[in-house]
Amino acid sequence: MIREEIVQGDLLYHAVHGLCRVDEVTQEKQPGREGRCYSLVPKVTNKMKVRFIIPGADMKASGFHVLISLKEAKEILDYLEARDITALPSGIEAKAASSSRPENQAWDLAKALLSFSREDLEVKDLKNRQMLGRSAKGLVRELAFVFNMTLKETAAKVRKSLGNTPRINPSVLAALVHASED
Repeated sequence: MIREEIVQGDLLYHAVHGLCRVDEVTQEKQPGREGRCYSLVPKVTNKMKVRFIIPGADMKASGFHVLISLKEAKEILDYLEARDITALPSGIEAKAASSSRPENQAWDLAKALLSFSREDLEVKDLKNRQMLGRSAKGLVRELAFVFNMTLKETAAKVRKSLGNTPRINPSVLAALVHASED
């Protein structure tokens, strides 16, 4: 969930860009509005020295969000473990159902991964394969940071939560293996 007050030094997460630190908060004029702008720097930097400048009004749409809590990460694993969506552990139904809101992106990734894992056929459509890959990679990376585990251990934990290997779509298993390699 994006809080109203994001301050310098806060950590935000993005499914593609990973963990980022708020480097600077400035007050800037935008066309038609005035407000805060956040300068985000990825925690893992490369030669390109990437920096994201995001207006406060566009923060939710940008895909950046505050990391999920340890409790919420465990609830996501419980959600993946549930064989029958109607039999979800208490309180999780509401979180999973409200995951269409931008601040619940980890839940969106979990829902997508669970949906793909239950499909009978391999994911052959390029767009769906990319969505599956991003969902697996984003969820595994965020959970790894929250659980303070390696990507490989976290991917194994997610795979275990999904259940028996014969019942899981092979494309999902491949996506989890790929997500654990980075």
